[in-house]
Amino acid sequence: MFYSILFSYYEVSGKEERLIEEHKLHITDNKESLEALLKQLNYHFIGNDDLWGFRSNNFMGIAEIISFTERE
Repeated sequence: MFYSILFSYYEVSGKEERLIEEHKLHITDNKESLEALLKQLNYHFIGNDDLWGFRSNNFMGIAEIISFTERE
């Protein structure tokens, strides 16, 4: 199975979030390599097997490791 990362970036204002941008990483790799990449980018595991994220004062980034077959 192959994996990639879907990045979603949000602007945070109080208790509301607004999606700014969303894009899929244009590489495929094994899950462990992508987890190592997210750690290097200062993302933190947030509880779901495949969700990682970080948050600053008014910005939040979410990275989801997604799986797909070679044909997709």
